[in-house]
Amino acid sequence: MIAQGCRIASQVCIAVGLALLWGCAGTGEMVSLNVQPQQPFVQSGQPEPLKIVIEPFEDHRADKTKIGQRTHLGGGVTNFNVSGGSPGVTIAEALAEALRWRGWNRRGWDARVVQSGVGVSGADIVISGEIRDFSANAKSRVFNTKLTGESRLVIKAKNASDDSSTQRNLQGEQSKLVFWFTSEDVENLMSGLLQDGIERFIADTKIEGRALKSAK
Repeated sequence: MIAQGCRIASQVCIAVGLALLWGCAGTGEMVSLNVQPQQPFVQSGQPEPLKIVIEPFEDHRADKTKIGQRTHLGGGVTNFNVSGGSPGVTIAEALAEALRWRGWNRRGWDARVVQSGVGVSGADIVISGEIRDFSANAKSRVFNTKLTGESRLVIKAKNASDDSSTQRNLQGEQSKLVFWFTSEDVENLMSGLLQDGIERFIADTKIEGRALKSAK
């Protein structure tokens, strides 16, 4: 009786395990992620009297169809992409939002996103950039899922006052383990990575006169 009970318990465990694996299989679906960083506070008062326009970043990644994927324990994958499908627009909007609410010296600036080559007339500073890498991947394992995120960005600024320019190369990576995986885990990882890059860009630069210069 004991042996029979053990066999039944083993069969139940195997069945449950197979069911869990089947339920954890990926279907190849695309999940949209909101990776916009949350601004820590709202800037009061009027923005500085200086016009900054930001063009969508050029996407130099080999695969532009997604920013990454989750590899499931039961086989298959789930793909990730930013909301709207364009990381270049997402990153430009995140930078503009950061400058509007908590830019240099914690003051708000007149920053807006425009189409490439359009709407730059009258701007004091035109910011553009390149995406070399902006990826989020998750690998599900027994009892946990490992998340990794990488970012390599080039941010360029052109000044109208003296026709000068400056460029910053920013890169970063983050990883973490989660027990119960949700898409919000990837959103938080990538928004944190993007916010870190933007904060380093702001820390490495300054406004001098009506131009953006290197702070070093």
